[in-house]
Amino acid sequence: MLPKFELYMPDTLEEACRLKAEGAEVVAGGTDVFVNMHGGKDRSGKVVDIKNIPALQGHTFDEAQGLDLGALTTHREIELWDVIKKHYRAMFEGCSRVGSVQIRTRGTLGGNICNGAPSADSIGPMLVHDARVVAAGPAGEREIPLHNFYLGLKKLDLRPDELLARIRIPAPPAHSGSFYIKYTRRDAMDLALLGVSTYVELTGDTLKTVRIALTTAAPTPIRAFETERILTGRPAVEETFLTAGKAVLQESHPRSSWRSSAEFRLALLEELTAQALRQAAAVITDPDIKLRSKKLHGYLNAALLCHPPKSMIGGILN
Repeated sequence: MLPKFELYMPDTLEEACRLKAEGAEVVAGGTDVFVNMHGGKDRSGKVVDIKNIPALQGHTFDEAQGLDLGALTTHREIELWDVIKKHYRAMFEGCSRVGSVQIRTRGTLGGNICNGAPSADSIGPMLVHDARVVAAGPAGEREIPLHNFYLGLKKLDLRPDELLARIRIPAPPAHSGSFYIKYTRRDAMDLALLGVSTYVELTGDTLKTVRIALTTAAPTPIRAFETERILTGRPAVEETFLTAGKAVLQESHPRSSWRSSAEFRLALLEELTAQALRQAAAVITDPDIKLRSKKLHGYLNAALLCHPPKSMIGGILN
């Protein structure tokens, strides 16, 4: 049962920021906040519902400027938007794997970002697409690179009187592709044991730009900047992708939990990074990549569980 609370439903950003500064818990879709309140983790006496605020709504795409997404844009809207499937493949893969259809219909990108879960499916894809978030408050707006928005576990670069208002993502150039792989214990609604997002731009067969983001590999979603630097300028071939799988291990810090050991996550990370880079490169020219990616993901699950390296057995048991 939810605890008793006062509910506010402002229709202006200014009023919502004032209520937040006074200690009200902010609710967009409510898929995290109300669950935490029901479970006793959050006993907020005031809740401010921001769904009616026009400044946080809407989503547009411009071929020159890219995406301008209101913080209230839902995962389902992203999943069903043809622009996303065509230009931002990793975002489609990530948002379409969030919970159930009901959760995706309620849950918002802004809420997912501000919840700050290390396993969030939408954040890695936005990181590799070089997203920036707009924080708005009484002092005006601040635009912050998403990779700088996380200051630590559940700590954000967001002032007490600010709300995340919008997400801006540049338009990807020609000869670019992205992908997201979510590893779960079962082929059903589940949290990611590990998530890898990749983005590549090619000049001929050379990697002009590479971005890699990792989820459930550190206290916050992270970019693998050093691995990106190592790969830039190299040929887009299998040897390069395997090099990335090993290099990224030096930038990740997964923890052991009841769902998986850190050792198991590191073993997954090496394999999934290489696979996600292959898929991102293949997206550029191959329209059938989605069907094959699902088969590869299922094969990977089966192969790792049936024939795990000795170093991974502890992870499977945990």
